[in-house]
Amino acid sequence: MKRSNRLRPDLKSCLLILILGMLLPLVFTDTARAERSFDLKQIVVEAKALPDASMQVTERLTVDFSGQWNGFYISIPRGDSPVTEVAVSENGRPYEFNSGSQYGPPGTFLVKNEINKTTIDLSINAKDQVRTFDVSYRVVNAVKLHNDTAELYRKFIGSDNAQKVREVKVNLQLPAGAANYEQGKDIRIWGHGPLNGEVNFSAPGVVTWQVKGLPAYTFVEGRVVMPAALFPAAPAEAYTGKTALPGILAEEQKWAGEANRKRLIARAEVGGAAAVVMLALGTVFLLWRKYGRPYATRFDGPYYRELPGQYSPAELSALWNFRKIKPHDLTATILDLARRNFLSIEEERQEISKVFGSREVKTYRLTFLPAPEPASFRKPEEALLRPHEQELLDYLNHTVAGGRGFLYLTDLESFAKKYGRAFYGFWQQ
Repeated sequence: MKRSNRLRPDLKSCLLILILGMLLPLVFTDTARAERSFDLKQIVVEAKALPDASMQVTERLTVDFSGQWNGFYISIPRGDSPVTEVAVSENGRPYEFNSGSQYGPPGTFLVKNEINKTTIDLSINAKDQVRTFDVSYRVVNAVKLHNDTAELYRKFIGSDNAQKVREVKVNLQLPAGAANYEQGKDIRIWGHGPLNGEVNFSAPGVVTWQVKGLPAYTFVEGRVVMPAALFPAAPAEAYTGKTALPGILAEEQKWAGEANRKRLIARAEVGGAAAVVMLALGTVFLLWRKYGRPYATRFDGPYYRELPGQYSPAELSALWNFRKIKPHDLTATILDLARRNFLSIEEERQEISKVFGSREVKTYRLTFLPAPEPASFRKPEEALLRPHEQELLDYLNHTVAGGRGFLYLTDLESFAKKYGRAFYGFWQQ
């Protein structure tokens, strides 16, 4: 006998382990749930209607699991058609039936019979992989025999399915001898579910329902009426004693009209949406032709010898940048005012006090000059100050410089930092 020696934990360690044991499930439960998901890639149902009015079914489910999964189940509508002879396999390997009510190890399954459905629960061990399961069963009394016809009316995918299915395909093999009857007259078929579903005779005596992209909580239902002679071994429980065919035809005609109306509305909505898009694109194109294209110019020379207009730097920038004011507009305006002799700009050195001594920095001094005589300008219009230029000179001279007649650029920087809201208000104006 082997013995294992373990260290005895102290009280603090025990408390820490206890707290972690309480907190870790709370922390990781939601994360684990968020990381777990599965995608129903395909459901292929192979069904065969038998002469005793039962139906043998094999559902092949292809599932793409993300994260760790230990179980997977399907629900089969039950009603007055019991589900028996359940079997599960995967890649030809049968699962073991679990006769109890507790989940077993991977590779087993249990069956739960409820009033309206039968649930087949598979115990698996799947993590980040695609698995394909074959679930087989027999539906007792799946076909009802009326006085004037036999009817198979079955939900192959129930509306309680919470997962979207990429593809659903149901192949129903009718009993032997069905190929001898006229399809569409002696044997009639319908499908119920999403509007994009299809139902047809894929071969003599074979009916196929097919849906691409089945939404969650959406059923796929098939209905077939056929001669009762196809079911000579039907038990007494399968007979209804009613005349049902006229009611079935009227019901299906009504539902077909509603489905066609919904399809027409859906097409109209798609067409309307397409028309709106085309109208919007046409409107954009017309607006572009009228306003978006560059203006045609009458100038044929290689370049302009003069500026096209007497714009100040700030005005030209606002026009060029779609009325947006840029920081360099202020600098350009100051330089233009200096060019026109409303200001003088001189480079100077200043001593800036620091915590540990002082430092000499290069700055520029702006001196406000008297308005020059108009005769001194080469162009008379340059002697006139525009409103925004006059406001800038007044603001710099009286507000920033305090009326002393000059200021340094470092003064302007300090003012903007200290009185940011006031400076920003002037800038916005």
